[in-house]
Amino acid sequence: MFNRVSSFTLALVLFSVLAGSANNISIFTASLVLLMVATFIINLKRIGLSWAHLLLPMLFLLGVGSVFIVITSSTLRLVFLLGAAIAFYLLEMNLGRESHLLQNIYLLSAFALYVGIFSLEFYLQLNTTLILLLVFFVSYILSIQGFAGFSLPAKKYFYLLIAVSLTEAAWGLTYWPTHYVVNAVVIFCLFYLLWIFSFSVFFGKLTRKKIFLQLGLVTFVLLITLTSAAWRPLIG
Repeated sequence: MFNRVSSFTLALVLFSVLAGSANNISIFTASLVLLMVATFIINLKRIGLSWAHLLLPMLFLLGVGSVFIVITSSTLRLVFLLGAAIAFYLLEMNLGRESHLLQNIYLLSAFALYVGIFSLEFYLQLNTTLILLLVFFVSYILSIQGFAGFSLPAKKYFYLLIAVSLTEAAWGLTYWPTHYVVNAVVIFCLFYLLWIFSFSVFFGKLTRKKIFLQLGLVTFVLLITLTSAAWRPLIG
């Protein structure tokens, strides 16, 4: 009963607090941080000191905040926040278990975080070095979370490999005349491939069929994204 009540309460607070503080960036940031602290404390009480499960809600909330703040339409903000609140409720209800739902929320959180990083470059003209450091740090944390739940000494090398690879890719993307959402899609697709292939290797499930299937899926997404995106003028 406590799980259901706490999950519903946190989801309701997410919706109410972010919707009410969207017009003031300072209040918005403070509200998000306080919500993350409250979520951490409640989940610590529920499931104990299990970092694999305590970290996911933090990544999700950061991702939600990153995307929500860059949406300009009030209607889209409302729709997005409603979906985020429902997803947060489902996350909290299933926290502590292994499920495909949590895996999908993890991937959505990863994409949202990359959107947030590249939006900083687009809106605030953040220094490229800081963008690359953020990509490295976030990718490293996402790798830790993505490979949680099983013990394997080789994992720590994959954390670094994925983080470095994505940082190098992000460096190249900073020279592309594309908007931040396109850059986030490209980086996320690379992250997804590295993560799913590494995960499959760990459990001996990487097959030729799986490689071609995942490469085909990612290629399709990238083609649709790049051919339909509005490119920024090179001279401006």
